[in-house]
Amino acid sequence: MIDPKQLIKNIERNKDNEPSRFYKVRLDRSERNQPFSAALMERIRKRLDGEWLMTYPEPEPLYNKLGHFLKQPRENILFHTGSDLCIKSIFETYINPGDKILLHKPGYAMFFVYAKMFGANTITTSFDSNLKFNYHEYIDIIDKSYRMAVLENPNGFVGVAPPKDILYNFIEKCEKEGVIALIDEAYYIFHDITAAELLDSYENLIIVRTFSKAFGLAGVRAGYILSQNKNIENIYKVKAMHEINSLAILVIDELLNSPDEVFSFVGETKKNLQHFKDGFFDMSIETSNSVGNFLAARIGKYVPSMKVSEALKREGILVRRPFAETNLKEWTRIGTGPIDQQQKVLDVVEKMKVKLDKP
Repeated sequence: MIDPKQLIKNIERNKDNEPSRFYKVRLDRSERNQPFSAALMERIRKRLDGEWLMTYPEPEPLYNKLGHFLKQPRENILFHTGSDLCIKSIFETYINPGDKILLHKPGYAMFFVYAKMFGANTITTSFDSNLKFNYHEYIDIIDKSYRMAVLENPNGFVGVAPPKDILYNFIEKCEKEGVIALIDEAYYIFHDITAAELLDSYENLIIVRTFSKAFGLAGVRAGYILSQNKNIENIYKVKAMHEINSLAILVIDELLNSPDEVFSFVGETKKNLQHFKDGFFDMSIETSNSVGNFLAARIGKYVPSMKVSEALKREGILVRRPFAETNLKEWTRIGTGPIDQQQKVLDVVEKMKVKLDKP
């Protein structure tokens, strides 16, 4: 074995050993569970010929189209192969060994992976057992000793978003202290309060987004960074030769040609989320105040969460395992889907809860 460098030795990664998830009811990773329209799929098929496979990607027209869709200057955007590599390129550009980074738990795993990979020191603040987070305390921690502070808008595990004034105060405090404000907006469009409105005013602000959630394109692996152009130019220096592949360009282009495809899915998802919340409420099971395409349900307070997961798996329904954080073990994150899929989840939970409630 070739000995890796020390920073890599310090990283632990969970391997995905699950069998194929294709054609199952996937409520475990916040993916789209509703088919795209036949019209969209037909337009993609008509455009997809060998040229798209044989020619190196040409993303410039898509930059302009996305800029128009977002009402952002093209020069403030940088594509990447998913938000994972957006985040990695930001760390590559700005983080030195020993830099301090402020993170919250639960939070997106790759922030912690890249912090170790680049030798940063992480300071973390956690949600409490009732999914409350002290945003004021989080902001108060920020001072000039930090290189970067991260805030998920909304949180990718519980779906809770900071109020608009808190989001803005976080960015302002980072700017004042000379700290990079990195905002993860993976669930943008589901949640329409965004830091992008402040890009012109704050040079330390960087936003990462993905096409996996509201656009429903988890399989094409595409995301983008928003920041002032001088920051984009620096991050551009560390990007791969081609920041996005041709198939991703084609599919995203077609979705931007048909934005109703995105907005109708978002609208349907919000209705489904409310159905889920109402269903758990009827069983007196708490849920998070999620604004994404998932929620956290306090199933473990009443029913062993892993038994629920196993029972659903036997029905072909995949849900995420309970939270790893000790104080959040009672909570399980479940993605939204069509009403009939969600009802199956509710039925299994209710059946198990009723059985345990009996004297």
